[in-house]
Amino acid sequence: MGPVTVLELIRSATTDDEARRRPELSAAGTGALTAAAGLLLPLLLTVLGALAVPRASAGVGDALGSGALLWLVLGGARLDLGSGTLALTPLLGVLLLVLLARSGARRGLPEAPDLRVQGAWLGGYAGVGVVAALLGLLTPVSATVLSLPLPLLLLPAVGLVWAHGLPPRLGEVWERAPLAFHRGFVPGVKGAVVTVVAGSLLVLVATVVHAGRVLHVHSELEAGFFGGLLLVLLQVLLLPNLGIWAVSFAAGPGFSTTGGAMTTWSAAESGVLPMVPVLAAQPQPGALPWVTYLLVLLPLAIGAWLGREALAWVPRLAATRAKLAVVAVAVGVAALGVVLLDGLSGGSLGADQLSDLGAPGLRLGAVLVLELGAGALAVLAREWWTLRH
Repeated sequence: MGPVTVLELIRSATTDDEARRRPELSAAGTGALTAAAGLLLPLLLTVLGALAVPRASAGVGDALGSGALLWLVLGGARLDLGSGTLALTPLLGVLLLVLLARSGARRGLPEAPDLRVQGAWLGGYAGVGVVAALLGLLTPVSATVLSLPLPLLLLPAVGLVWAHGLPPRLGEVWERAPLAFHRGFVPGVKGAVVTVVAGSLLVLVATVVHAGRVLHVHSELEAGFFGGLLLVLLQVLLLPNLGIWAVSFAAGPGFSTTGGAMTTWSAAESGVLPMVPVLAAQPQPGALPWVTYLLVLLPLAIGAWLGREALAWVPRLAATRAKLAVVAVAVGVAALGVVLLDGLSGGSLGADQLSDLGAPGLRLGAVLVLELGAGALAVLAREWWTLRH
């Protein structure tokens, strides 16, 4: 209810006369309110958690600082732990913050705001982010300075563009892009989303199959009722992250849960697991059955779907070369999108064995180009054969 209430204030924060006289000031205020709407819920959850979780020993200052850092992490910030770096951004949290920024920009700005008004809105949003970073100093850890532009500027800018479109200069660049890129870009973005969703479904299936192990680890943490709810919420936010790990497993490169211990088609290596209950659903150490290799059918099937989506943007009687160009763009954008999401999600919970977690992004991207491309080319070849005969 907190974020919704604050967003409603965006519409009524200033009068119409004030907005006409000082549009930049009004935009900065609505940007700040939008950021505050997103910051409010993490602050409330961490303060309530500090009060309700049996093992919690943090004071109010630590709880406020932790809530502020949680908000920054949800936006992509990295934390300096002293002995290592926490770089694990819940992708679902990023999506929610982008949607919130889009909603705030649509409600608080005119229909066609100029660049100064948009810049003021971003400035107000970033101002609240700076305050959150300062609150984080109340804890033993802190956000790394180089990672702050992502949650404070880039993330709200994406929401702003989503709400009001590209700035004129960027729009001109987009218009000058090749026709094949125009036609293949949207299917490629959809392909990246479908790939991550498919991996997330694999994680859900594995969690149901191994529910006993997952619940055992959850009970061992003794987080209490409220702490248990927070833990479940965190794992839900991490589901797309784990979906990318699952896609990497299905595609072949595999994933790592500890330094050097990989889970691939052939075997799962043993290692120390982070205390995240859902990770207990991964394959147990040892050789894996031959049917595991059949998981490669998943990216091939996604590639076939992607080929159909891309060809829907091309006239059916267009030249084969034109169709091939659009399919290639769609496959490249989909693979690159998964790699970028993997980079945003991060892969570190500290130092030593937990300093490198997840999928090998570059290798995964290369393999996805081959496997998605194979599925898409099969669809293209079938259409070529049908038209030829």
